[in-house]
Amino acid sequence: MPQSYSQKTVNNFVKGLITEAGELTFPEGASVDELNCDLRKDGSRRRRLGVAYEESAVLSSFTVGDNDVVNTGDWTNAGGLANKEFLIVQVGGTLHFYNKASLPYSAAQESFTVNLSSYEFSGSIGSGNAKCSFTSLKGFLLVSSEAIDTFYVSYNSNTNTITHTGYAINVRDFSWQGDTSTYTSDLGSNGATPAVRQYDAKNSGWGVGGGPNELFRPLTHPWFAGKDADGNYSYTEWAQIYAGSSILSNGHFVLNFFAKDRSGVSGIAGIPVEYESSRFKSVVAFSGRIFYGGLNSAANSGTILFSKLIENQNDFGTCYQVNDPTAEYLSDLLDTDGGSVRIADAVGIKVLYAFKTSLFVFAENGVWQITGVDGVFTASTYSINRVSTVGIASPSSFLAVEGVPVWWSRFGIHTLNFDQVSGSAQEQSISQPTIQTFWDRLGTNVKENVVAQYDGIAKKAYWFYPDADETITSKLNNALILDIPLQAFYPWRIEDQATNTNCVVGSAFYSGYGSEDLTLDVVISTGDDVVLSTGDDVVSIIPRPYTSGDATIILLARDGATNKLTMAGFNSTDFVDWGDTEYTSFAEAGYDFMGDLVTKKNAPYLAVYTRLTEEGFELTGGSYTSIRPSSLLVSTAWDFKNFFAAPQQAYRLKYPVIVNVNDLSEFPYPEDVIVTKLKIRGHGRSVRLRYESEVGKDFILLGWGMVQAGNKRF
Repeated sequence: MPQSYSQKTVNNFVKGLITEAGELTFPEGASVDELNCDLRKDGSRRRRLGVAYEESAVLSSFTVGDNDVVNTGDWTNAGGLANKEFLIVQVGGTLHFYNKASLPYSAAQESFTVNLSSYEFSGSIGSGNAKCSFTSLKGFLLVSSEAIDTFYVSYNSNTNTITHTGYAINVRDFSWQGDTSTYTSDLGSNGATPAVRQYDAKNSGWGVGGGPNELFRPLTHPWFAGKDADGNYSYTEWAQIYAGSSILSNGHFVLNFFAKDRSGVSGIAGIPVEYESSRFKSVVAFSGRIFYGGLNSAANSGTILFSKLIENQNDFGTCYQVNDPTAEYLSDLLDTDGGSVRIADAVGIKVLYAFKTSLFVFAENGVWQITGVDGVFTASTYSINRVSTVGIASPSSFLAVEGVPVWWSRFGIHTLNFDQVSGSAQEQSISQPTIQTFWDRLGTNVKENVVAQYDGIAKKAYWFYPDADETITSKLNNALILDIPLQAFYPWRIEDQATNTNCVVGSAFYSGYGSEDLTLDVVISTGDDVVLSTGDDVVSIIPRPYTSGDATIILLARDGATNKLTMAGFNSTDFVDWGDTEYTSFAEAGYDFMGDLVTKKNAPYLAVYTRLTEEGFELTGGSYTSIRPSSLLVSTAWDFKNFFAAPQQAYRLKYPVIVNVNDLSEFPYPEDVIVTKLKIRGHGRSVRLRYESEVGKDFILLGWGMVQAGNKRF
């Protein structure tokens, strides 16, 4: 019986890795397994570039130890300069700074640092053991972590120096120290008034601000409720007012949030200092204020403090109502005041994130959205909405994709969808329908040490993570990439050298929009220099009006020989990692049943389409070799076998290439697309294809066409 022939065309093999589909339901254009391929928006698939140091790379002045925590952040608008941006690199207990506008990037290390140990508190786990959180506002950098007291950094562009300053975070005391069930009773002037009762009375306005020092009176209404005709306090008048059993408002005293010294502010002895033993894990600027969250204590786990509307650095710690709430006049809460938000059921807040008109709170047990009325947050009007019961596992897994949060939980990878009308958010799993099985195989140690980075130009999210058995604290060998336009996941792996291996310990995104400062000499109309009486020449420093580099993901690399830090990237066209270590790129297509599930078929011919990659020639050892040659090996597996047949070369140049010795940059090949026709052996009900790289060579796979033949017989 004659065979029936058909053709199959695949030109969109860029849907990424899919592990959540069966053999009979596998989607077109996705891969069953793959590694080290770069999926491109034109539908092609390319081998990733090798990891190598940037050109003219410079080693840092500091080292990175095996047990050192490495963390990065950005300081934008430093010193109030729009084009001044620093990369912050935390290594253990020290902050280092790199000017993001200078090339090479690794040579831009600034001379100034911050020693975090100077901000440790009693009982701290050690500043080198906790990753810092950073936020920028009004040219200042604010730094917090669970191991330090919060501080801010200021930058002086004239001297290219920084100063860092700690500050207290202050709140009004709205806590009652005594048993309020007895506060409707008069203790009598002859009795002994407990210290806590005296303090609560003063904190309610009695005995302060001109009020009577009758701290034994019932705390049912303020002292000024009993003024006589002359405006003076009269107990007789005060006692005639029936206030019921409600307790009056308090909050007269302002206390340090972490060390509430009530005796010190009130002058009443015998009240112990109340200490908060944890510190804020996250700090963020939102709505012109600073928000603090992430305490570990049972009393304040769900507490988020926010400052008053910031006018200068003195307001960073003003987390309280400016007007005295116990005052006779001007006691109102102002919209610009500071205060606190308490989410009683939030456990283990790890990340505060501001997006549009909302502040999102990511905790271990869920996500909350804090929004002001009509999109404007004020101290007096805001709402709290629980978005999800799925929380965040590691704060370093969090990133913002075009502003939208994406994070890793204990169950997968998640994002938020937003209602276009109300702006309310809803959690959505993005790993569940795609790579959940792949993600589940990652160990707990891997998920806790993942580091996220977003390339806002290429629109790709990167999660770098270690091997499961890694012993170097910050070493990252693997990457999971999410291409946002393609909605495709795919994994990469960075190989180790045989000895003293270099390794990636962090990452950063360089937008390429920063610029170096331009120093101009100041002269008078005759052209003579303006010189100070001290003999110093006067200069003017302004930002250059152009960019300094291309947008890219930078890898922070620890040099294997010195343990010092430098910068690297996926930039090597030699297609080896670290200049000498081989890695493999491959992709396995899904199960192709060629139209039916019953009959057996064969595929006599396969036509593979690749793009020419050669860029010229170089003279090596007396012979000419092509620059950036390609090689693509293809093999097949029939039915559901786990092994593939011997590979065939799918990148074959059909025409001879004549070297132009006068211009080695030329590669005179007549076609940009290489089409290679291969004969495929074997038969079965389904077939899979595997494409694989060759050592040191590139490939760009555009797609393929397959002639498929089937019999009517089974």
